[in-house]
Amino acid sequence: MSREQILATLRTSLASNRAWLEAEAQKAPHTPPPFVLPPADDLAAQFAAELTKLEGRVYQVADDEEALETIATLLEARKATMAVAWDRAQIGLPGLDTLLAERGVQVLDPVVRDEARKAQLQVLEPAPVCLSGAEFAIAESGSLVLYHGPGRPRLASLLAPTHIAVIRSDQIVRGLGEAMTRLRERYAGTLFDATSNLTFISGPSRTADIEMTLSLGIHGPPELHVVLVQTP
Repeated sequence: MSREQILATLRTSLASNRAWLEAEAQKAPHTPPPFVLPPADDLAAQFAAELTKLEGRVYQVADDEEALETIATLLEARKATMAVAWDRAQIGLPGLDTLLAERGVQVLDPVVRDEARKAQLQVLEPAPVCLSGAEFAIAESGSLVLYHGPGRPRLASLLAPTHIAVIRSDQIVRGLGEAMTRLRERYAGTLFDATSNLTFISGPSRTADIEMTLSLGIHGPPELHVVLVQTP
């Protein structure tokens, strides 16, 4: 069965069951889940500590200039000449385009679709680094919340072996419930109008087999680096 046939079947099934699905959704509680850990005085420090436990790396920097220096170091260590990235305006780090150009890093078009999908993925596959921003960071779990859509392609956080994400300290929330509440406040009923993807990333990709042997990078980047810029 082709991809289009599978998608057509899913659309038909969803359309025929929409009324029931909407009724079931209304029955579900919509109150935010409780916090897991006691409140922390410093959410940035808590986020960094929790993500470090998950084998992610956090670089707390004072300003945009230091953030660019950190990214430059990460790119140099990986000898990166290509990257898959969000639109730089969506990442929100002034000077990032200039940095990439000065280092000779080609930013690849991450849009893959239709008949050319396989060929486009083969072009993107050699890129050692992907660059993104984030909507929020969750302190209690060391998680990034990525809202995908135009200028924010999902592949820019999944495809390359090294994912570098840029966030600011005022994007850190305490727990999952607060993140979901703020998403609803920000996007109201339009959250999934432009995309079907909202991704939560808690450390590098990991999986374990039946013998509990842990492997990194099976379903996504084995390295996650978060550049955390202090908000003035």
